[in-house]
Parts: sequence; C-alpha cells; structure tokens
Amino acid sequence: VCDGSSDASLVYHIQRLLIENGASEANGDSWHSGRRLAEKVRQALEFSGDVDLLFVHRDAERPEEAESRRHEIEAAVGEANYTGTWVGIVPVRMTEAWLLLNETAIRRVAGRPSATIDLVLPRPQDVESIVDPKARLFCVLRQASGARGRRLRRIDRELPRMRHQLLQDLLPGDTLEQVPAWARFRDDTIAAMEAMGCAS
Repeated sequence: VCDGSSDASLVYHIQRLLIENGASEANGDSWHSGRRLAEKVRQALEFSGDVDLLFVHRDAERPEEAESRRHEIEAAVGEANYTGTWVGIVPVRMTEAWLLLNETAIRRVAGRPSATIDLVLPRPQDVESIVDPKARLFCVLRQASGARGRRLRRIDRELPRMRHQLLQDLLPGDTLEQVPAWARFRDDTIAAMEAMGCAS
C-alpha cells in the first residue's frame, strides 16, 4: 500500500529483499487509491485477494514522527480487519531522501554519467534531516544535467521520470544501509519472514 502512486517501484525492492532473505518466490502489487489509510489497506486487500505479507508505506515528516506513523499503520491494518503479517515502510521526510545517496545513478539519469561537477550530496546520516528531499533531489538532478536555458526547461519536464528511474534503480548497500529508516524497513521485513518461518 503506497503513500502515493509514484512509490509503486518499491514493490521491486520488496521482492528482491524477500528473495535475498529466503523466500522461494515473491510476487506483489501496489495500491494507492483511497483517502484514509485504513480505506487504502482495505481496498488493497480486496484487490489482491490472498495476501501472505502486507507492506504499508507512510512517510514521516520528522525522525521523531516515525514511530507514530507506525502506530497509524497498525491502527489502519486493524481497522481493515487484516490479521496477517505486515510491515510498515516509513521513510523519514520522503522516499526521495533515499535517492540522494547514489551519485552514479543521479549522473546517469541526468544524462551526464562522466561529468565531474560537485553535486554536494548529503551524507547517509544527514538525509533524514533534509527539510524537503524532493526539492533537493530535483535541484541536484538539474545541476547534474548541466543544462541551461531552454534545455533546462526540458529537464524540468523530465524530473518526475528521472525520479521514477532513480527509485527503480535504488541500490541497497553500505550507503543506504546507514539510513535508519531503510535499516528499520530491512530489519522489520526479515523479522516478518522469520515469524512466517521463511527466512534463511
């Protein structure tokens, strides 16, 4: 269950994480319709049919808000009468914070993979304190493109597509593992798999 339609690409990373940690197969759908979170969860369950493991994504505006978001997810899951295993995905600020850590991917998506201009990207331990990661990401993509004038206006139209590509290409590893929200998502997923008896 996505916070917004643009986060549907997280399904691929969920599947990969499940396979890496012992699942023999992992198939899933994304859902983002509905106003209230419980309504989204209920509709997603109706749409998907039998669900072995439910993931619910909800952004937190600040690090100290992350736990209250997890309680919101827990309440919504209960209100939707789902009694199975679930995992909350709670990026701090926005998912875009996770996308600011892969300089190689940013340069490639911006169309200048070998450029050397300093993008001044944040450290992993600082991404959750950026007030507006989406605006920062778009600013970095513009800078990485090296575009000016009319070409910059064309780049601006391409920013949502670039953001989508970066989310698809999200590369877990040493840098991303240092971000608390990602590490919590990973650990909660593995714990859910262990509870289901399918973790390696």
